[in-house]
Amino acid sequence: MRYYFLELLACPVCKHHPLLLYPIEVEDRPINEETLAKVRCRNYCGYLRRPASEVDMNTCRRCSRIYIKTGVLICERCGRWYPILDGIPRMLDDKYRRRMDDIRFLRNYYDKIPEEIRKLMKNPDPSQLLEEQGA
Repeated sequence: MRYYFLELLACPVCKHHPLLLYPIEVEDRPINEETLAKVRCRNYCGYLRRPASEVDMNTCRRCSRIYIKTGVLICERCGRWYPILDGIPRMLDDKYRRRMDDIRFLRNYYDKIPEEIRKLMKNPDPSQLLEEQGA
C-alpha cells in the first residue's frame, strides 16, 4: 500500500475519512515521474496529514517511494482498526472479521505500535483480544 491510497479510503463502518495510517514495515519502491503525476494526492496528503495543496512535489517524490508492507489503519472517529498485511489493507466490517486473524496480527506487531497509536485502537479492543488468548 502507498500513502496516496489514503485519499480513497474511508472507514467501512462509520464512513469517516481520512483514516490514520501507522506503518510498521516499509520498503523503498520507486515509481517513475509519469506515474507520480497520475497518482499525486489531489485533496489530502496522508503522509503529512494535511491538505494536498500544502505539499510540494519533492515531498511527493519522497512519499511515492514508500511502500507500506505492514501497518495499521485507524478510524479516529469510531476506533476501528484495520491491519495492512503484504501491502493490502484488510478493511472488513466487524461481522466479516476473523478474531484469530486480529489476534495473530496483534501478537506479531502490538509491541511495534506506539502507545499513543494503540490508545486510538478500540474496536475490537486489542488488549482484550490479547488477554483472551493469553498472549
